Amino acid sequence: MFTLEQNRKNQRRQEKKKRRRKILVFILSLVVFLAGLFLVVRLLTPKNTDTAAQEAKSNQKAQPSVSRKKEKKKAATETKEIVQNEALDQYLTELHFSGTAVVVRDGKMVLNKGYGYRNREKQEKNTPDTEFYIGSSQKALTATAILQLVEEGKLSLTDPVSRYLTGFPSGITIKNLLNHTSGLKGHLETNSKITPRELVQDIEERGIKRVPGKWDYRDSNYTVLAYLVEKLSGEKLEDYYKKHIFKPAKMTQVGFYEDFAKQKNASTGYYLKQDGSYSIPSMPDLSQLFGVGNVYMSAGDMYRFDQALMSGKLLSPESLAEMFTKGSSSGYGMGFYVDPGSYNNHGVLNGWNVSNSISKSGKTFVILFSNIQNNISSFGKVNNEVYKILNRTN
Repeated sequence: MFTLEQNRKNQRRQEKKKRRRKILVFILSLVVFLAGLFLVVRLLTPKNTDTAAQEAKSNQKAQPSVSRKKEKKKAATETKEIVQNEALDQYLTELHFSGTAVVVRDGKMVLNKGYGYRNREKQEKNTPDTEFYIGSSQKALTATAILQLVEEGKLSLTDPVSRYLTGFPSGITIKNLLNHTSGLKGHLETNSKITPRELVQDIEERGIKRVPGKWDYRDSNYTVLAYLVEKLSGEKLEDYYKKHIFKPAKMTQVGFYEDFAKQKNASTGYYLKQDGSYSIPSMPDLSQLFGVGNVYMSAGDMYRFDQALMSGKLLSPESLAEMFTKGSSSGYGMGFYVDPGSYNNHGVLNGWNVSNSISKSGKTFVILFSNIQNNISSFGKVNNEVYKILNRTN
C-alpha cells in the first residue's frame, strides 16, 4: 500500500516537472521570436532624422580628435629650438643673421635656432628644420666618397686620373684634384642642362693651364672626382651619397636640387642690395654643379655629417688624417681648409651662404646656414667670434 501510494506521488511530480519544462521552453521561444521581430522591424524602418543627425554630429566630433592626433604627431617631428648660450643668441640677433645656427660643444647642443625668414614674402620664419643649398661645402661629401673608395682598394690617391679617364690630361693625380692643385683650366659654367659625362668631356678638352702642384681652386676638380665616384662604384652619385654617407650619418633632411622646391621647409635665397632691399637672384641650372653645389640640407644634418666624420662612422682615422692634411700653402686639404684651431669649409650659391667648422679636438661644431648671400661681410669673422664667445662663457 505504501509503495503504491509513493509511486503515484512520484508520477505526479514527474508530470509537474514536464509541464514546467514545456512552459519554460514556450516562454524562451516567445522571447526569441519577439527579439527577432523587433530586429526585422528596426532594419526595415527608415532612421529617424534626429537620430541620423545625432550620429553625424557624433562622427564630426570624432574626426577632429583624429586630426588632433595627427597634428600632435606632426608637431612631435619638428626640431625643438635650443638656446643654452644667451650671449651667442644675442650676438647673432644683433648681427641680423638670417638662417639657422647649430653650435655643439662637448657633446651638448648649445644652440640650435632659426633667425629671420626663410621666405620673406610669406613671412615664414627660419627654424632648425629649414633646408638650404650648401654650395661648395658639398665638396666635403665628394671627398669623403673618394676616400671611402680608396679604403675599398678601388683607387689610390697617387693614381693618375688618366688611368680611369683615358682622355684626361696626363700627370694629374687623384690627390691633385682633392687638393685643388691639378692646374686644370676647368669647365665654363652655362645655364643649360648638362650631363656629368658632358661636363668631364669639356674639362678634358679645355686641358690645363699649368703643370700640377700649384693651388688653384676650381669646381671642376671635384666634378671629375664626383664622376669617378659613379664610375668606380657603379652607382649614381646621389645613390652613393644616400647609401654610404647620408644613411650611416643619419641625415634625413638632405637631397639633390631636383627635389628642393618640393620640400616644405625649403628656404628662399636672397641678395641684400645696397639700398637695404632684397632681391631673389636667378639660379643657374644646377646640373652644371655636379658634385660641387647641387645638394641641399638642414644645418642639423651638416652637424650629423661632421659628427659622423669625427667619430669614425664614415672614414678610418688614416683617411681622416689625409682629409685634414694641407695640400698647399692655401691650407686646403680635402673638402676642408685646415686652419690653426679648426677645420672649415664654406659654400656660396646665388642667395645662400654657409659656413661649417669643426674644432681640431672634435669637441666643438659651429654650423651657420644663411639664406641671404651677402648680409654678413665675412662668415670667417663670425665663426671666430662664435668660438670666442664659447670660450668666454663655457
